[in-house]
Amino acid sequence: MIYAKHIALITTAAVTFSAISYGGSEANAAGAKHLDQIRVALVINASNYKKIEPLVSLSSPGGFDIGVRNSASAEAKPWASISDTSIRISLDQYSTIMLETSDFTAAKALNAKLNVMPEESYVLSRTKLGKTIYQVFYGNLPTKAEADAAATQALKDTTVAALMKNAVPAVSGPLHLSAGTFATEAAAQQQIALYTQAGLAADLVLQADSAGTVGYSVWLGNEATDANLEAVKQAALKAVPSVPLQKANTNAPYLIRRSDVTVSTSPTSSVAHYVTGAGEQKTILHPKKMGIAVKERMDRSFRGDMELSMYHDRLALINVVPMEQYLYGVMGAELNSQWPTEALKAQAVAARTFAIYQGNKYEIAQVTDTTQDQAYYGLDKEFTAGNQAVDATKDEVISDKRGLISPVFASNAGGVTADPTEAWGNAVDYLRSVPSPDEGAEQGKAIWYQIQLTDGSIGFVHSMYLKDTGQKDKSGKAIFESTEKDVNVRQSPYVDNSANPAIAKLALKEKVSILGQEKESNAYSWIRGPYTLSEMKSKLEAAKISIKGELTSLEVSKRGPSGRAIEIKANGVVVNVKNPDAIRTVLGGLPSTLFEIEGAGSYTGTSPNVPSISILSGSGVVSHTADSFYVLAGNQSGPTAVKKQDAMMISSSGVSKLAPTGPATPGMPSKGSITLQGNQILFRGTGFGHGVGMSQWGAKGFAEKGYDYKKILQTYFTGVNITKE
Repeated sequence: MIYAKHIALITTAAVTFSAISYGGSEANAAGAKHLDQIRVALVINASNYKKIEPLVSLSSPGGFDIGVRNSASAEAKPWASISDTSIRISLDQYSTIMLETSDFTAAKALNAKLNVMPEESYVLSRTKLGKTIYQVFYGNLPTKAEADAAATQALKDTTVAALMKNAVPAVSGPLHLSAGTFATEAAAQQQIALYTQAGLAADLVLQADSAGTVGYSVWLGNEATDANLEAVKQAALKAVPSVPLQKANTNAPYLIRRSDVTVSTSPTSSVAHYVTGAGEQKTILHPKKMGIAVKERMDRSFRGDMELSMYHDRLALINVVPMEQYLYGVMGAELNSQWPTEALKAQAVAARTFAIYQGNKYEIAQVTDTTQDQAYYGLDKEFTAGNQAVDATKDEVISDKRGLISPVFASNAGGVTADPTEAWGNAVDYLRSVPSPDEGAEQGKAIWYQIQLTDGSIGFVHSMYLKDTGQKDKSGKAIFESTEKDVNVRQSPYVDNSANPAIAKLALKEKVSILGQEKESNAYSWIRGPYTLSEMKSKLEAAKISIKGELTSLEVSKRGPSGRAIEIKANGVVVNVKNPDAIRTVLGGLPSTLFEIEGAGSYTGTSPNVPSISILSGSGVVSHTADSFYVLAGNQSGPTAVKKQDAMMISSSGVSKLAPTGPATPGMPSKGSITLQGNQILFRGTGFGHGVGMSQWGAKGFAEKGYDYKKILQTYFTGVNITKE
């Protein structure tokens, strides 16, 4: 559908960025103030965040009250009331009318094609000469030149050109003529009928005077040039000579009402499409009943009001909502009702502090609704326990000696939180690496079997779809068979149809050999791959990392205090990244940087806190078990399996044996028994997110151990106090 065109998908992972040197400034700590309301950018064209939508679709079960605001700090003046429960809104800017036709089907067909092109397209209906006609618009842009260029580009598509049936595109714009203002809508509609019967385009306009009283105006034309506006004026004076015309006053707040049939399946049904002033006007929509749903934000419903304005020449949609009600929506996005009360309270205090700390991060808004700040999903995800945690900690924030801190948090630390140097390369006084009880995320997760098909290919299948036949293959591996038809075989043991699509399907009762088993990847423990070295080269190059020749080795060359990868090398060359956490991105989107690399041409390096090392080399089938791992000593040509208690460390001077030290990297899972083929590598790790600050799963674990919310917060953030603002 057209609404989904500009939507960027957002995951529910609680990954947020700290404000000290990576999102805000220390000035925020000392200067941050209590906020009764917060402004959340849902659609905005800001320098540090862009979510551009040429128009937005809003709905509320009771309709809307309309107000106008002259500045972000001023109170909205009541203005008008509309009964429409679903509306679309765009700015009064420049668009191209690609086609005007009485054929509803033809208009919809052209719109469907334009809908997959870069700019927004929509279909309006209006009456001319007593008949309904349909206008297909393309683009909603700040200048005529941009609208012209967009239409010219669209016309290069042969399908678009054919569907237009030789129609000549015409740019529309924000120039209008006023044919008077009336006390009632009915009187204005009578005046509109005079013009439409003469074949002229006339619109009903809601416009407020200086006292805020709404009037019903009749506007003619939506022109891009003064010459075109003059032509409309002469035609209108000829049709209705008794009505004087003047240039419409676009300085006073206004809403032009039109009929939108973009998503209509019938030519007789439409949605009100309001066009709002693109100057200093700030239009406020207040729901008559609680909640305004925004189609372009996954149709989520939000408390509070919606403010529409122009910002940096584009539509801005800001949710203006009381702080505590905003936090209800954050809690619903970040956690769930099954979590302990003290963990919920810790999240509520952290989220409130984070929001206040941001200041005017986006100039006309403090935060976005995305994980660029902290996820905010509105009414639909609220739950009673979360709301109660917010209320129980009302106005409480986290501060140190300098003022508010930026309390970053992530979903799961993988057993140990990250030092900020491991994520963003700089130290922060109140952030350090600490143990974190995160393993609850893997409890109850299903087993997946690594299987080998008859053609030799390897993948993973959920255990519920396989059963043991009691048979063995020639090498002694158990033979299982599928319990259903079309069972998905995936590269890694988890379900994600975009990141981990099916690589094969099993027929009913199809037999496979079992190579090993793994717990389903989760926020605590995960694997990604196996990938061939060629596939890994493609991932690196997609992240703009240049690789000369074939990729022959990939290694973690440095680790930080918690054991996270802070440097990697490809073919022995350091891969340059903007900060250590970006390693996740260049490797194809790994859940965390607390990982090992297994397979041919790869090795996992060490840090002082990570005494064990896994270095893999060679070719053929490599089996990696819980009891052993491989160490490539010096210039040996092949791998050597050793027991954990015989762990060795590689150095420039050779190989030295380490004293027994127990588990490897804190939080690393015990190794399964995944079979790798040829030049394949696999990433095995723990944690989800950057790992800095509070771990949400760890907070749950601490709460289950009896910690209250203040102790949880003071465990993750050093030297802080919980106070009321």
